[in-house]
Amino acid sequence: MRKYILTLGATLLLASPAFAAGYGEAGCGLGSLIFGATPGPIQILAATTNGSSYSQGFGITSGTSNCDKESSLQAANEHNQLRFVNANFPSLAKEMATGTGEQLTTLAGMLGCSAAAPEFGRYTQDHYEAIFASAHTTSSEMLVAVKDGITRNPVLAATCSN
Repeated sequence: MRKYILTLGATLLLASPAFAAGYGEAGCGLGSLIFGATPGPIQILAATTNGSSYSQGFGITSGTSNCDKESSLQAANEHNQLRFVNANFPSLAKEMATGTGEQLTTLAGMLGCSAAAPEFGRYTQDHYEAIFASAHTTSSEMLVAVKDGITRNPVLAATCSN
């Protein structure tokens, strides 16, 4: 039991705090409003409060209780983009080489480029070697390269919301 307590204590002391959004390791919710971002064991109480009151789930959904709805939606959108790319990776690779195709058009829409889908297709075709930097490029590396390219392309940067 003593080892367990020491391990738990060391974990809490060495854990990096997550203060970027105004709450501690327990995350947003009622616990963050009551206990704030104070580091240490107090975050256990904050997490317990969040869990027992279901305020964290509600806060994430509604954007209340110190939760940022936009960040949650953006994370979900990025997760969906990666799932789509994982599921359609071979087809996307072929369609990016030609600059056209159903999956490529769908990816353009998921990245907020629906209005610029033809330009998006031309971009992926023209920059295929940079997007697929090696024969071992993963789907997540490909997605990062495409998003990075969108921000550097003046037309796509102005029309896409990725």
